Amino acid sequence: MPSKIPRITSLILILTAMLYPLAASASALGEAVVRLSPLNEISRHSPDMMRQGIRDGLVATGQVDPFIAETIANFSSRAFSAERMRVRLVTDLDHGMDQSALREVEQWYQSPLGERIAAAESEAVAPAAWESLDARRGELREQYQGTDRQHLFSRYNDASRATESAVDTAVAVQLSLARAMSAARGDGTSDESLEAAVLAHRDSIEQQVRAQVYTAYLHIYEDFSIEELNRYLTFLESPQGRDFTAIAGDSIHDAVLEPVAAVGAQLVRWTGSGR
Repeated sequence: MPSKIPRITSLILILTAMLYPLAASASALGEAVVRLSPLNEISRHSPDMMRQGIRDGLVATGQVDPFIAETIANFSSRAFSAERMRVRLVTDLDHGMDQSALREVEQWYQSPLGERIAAAESEAVAPAAWESLDARRGELREQYQGTDRQHLFSRYNDASRATESAVDTAVAVQLSLARAMSAARGDGTSDESLEAAVLAHRDSIEQQVRAQVYTAYLHIYEDFSIEELNRYLTFLESPQGRDFTAIAGDSIHDAVLEPVAAVGAQLVRWTGSGR
């Protein structure tokens, strides 16, 4: 089981650094929070992220032909509804937060700083931003080595749960893909063995993810002063900020796994099982 997770982690961490049954209707307040925050753009770009992540994840196993991986990824992304993800985010926030706390989140994102933060995070989700971030990794690390911005990262990482959420999602995705590969091969590997093989690499995955989260943090918030970042972190560390981050992160985590779970059936169909 490979411990290296190429672009799949980069795409997922952008989602998580920032779904329960569908309700018949959602509150205007929940709708407003999703619209004002980066969650709306995350939902809109999620099919592209799913396609890229699933394709790269399958190719990285070394056991799936790139053409088949591309075909399965395209199928999975088409089955993934950005609108359904958005509605579930609204529903989860409505069910998981009381209205007064949700109102405070709305008011923060309506503030001048909140609007700028949301715009920067939303821009980072767009496909064009992925290549820009990849190209600047070394430059950003060298530029901010030893600065207050670097020292502030640990606080940001704790407040946003960025590494924690991304690692949990990456491990879950790897396990789902491992199960799919095992089913496609018909090798009879037990679920316990698959889980142990994936979890054996959790520490190395966490190191990779933390490094990627750090670079994304430097890139996304480059135009914000230290004082502005401190104000943002104060919001994230508040009770309403913590609840908002946790509920949105869990919702996205569940949404990410849905199309990945469909990969198994497609692998069996394309590669055949029990051969």
